[in-house]
Amino acid sequence: MSTLQFPTRLPADLLVELSELTGIRWNSWELEPIICDAIRRYMHPPAAPAQEQTSTTSGAGYQWKQVYLPEGTRLRASFGGQPYFATVTGTEIKSGDLTLTPSGFANLHGSGNRNAWKAVWLRFPGNERWVLADVCRAKQKAAIARVFAGTDYVAAEPPAAASRSARPSAQRVAVAVAATKGRKHGRKHGKAKKHGRRGARPAGSTA
Repeated sequence: MSTLQFPTRLPADLLVELSELTGIRWNSWELEPIICDAIRRYMHPPAAPAQEQTSTTSGAGYQWKQVYLPEGTRLRASFGGQPYFATVTGTEIKSGDLTLTPSGFANLHGSGNRNAWKAVWLRFPGNERWVLADVCRAKQKAAIARVFAGTDYVAAEPPAAASRSARPSAQRVAVAVAATKGRKHGRKHGKAKKHGRRGARPAGSTA
């Protein structure tokens, strides 16, 4: 394949982001085929395989602590600059004939002491972007925290509403005070009538 020796300028932040996404240093020649592949995919976007289109509705997948990996999710790690891959098939993570855990996949090559959250990249069905597993976990934790925060707020609402309804309104207080004064006035009026009957003398009587 012939190449044209013509410099192409790329923004520094774009190269850094691509480096973080691929795990390859931004100034490494290994980024060249990735950039070329991205340009080709942009010009000729591939159709998503039928398995990836239906995997999200099948219900199968692998639960990796807080992160759920639906069937068809791709896993990628690298050792010695060479990437290797696995796929969620049914409820298992398969790499060739091997059935692995995320930690087992991350340490499939090497000394076996790598943190899978920091070493494994994920590509979910229907999505062409690779995301670091640790980033997925952080986002999922934040989403769970928001769900529980909303639940606590709703649960605290009914007692507050009940306490407000339990307080007597100004109108009810005014009615109760008026009723109490009316009863007191009625009792005083009755006593006055009795006293008048005892003190009155019949007509025509003499002292």
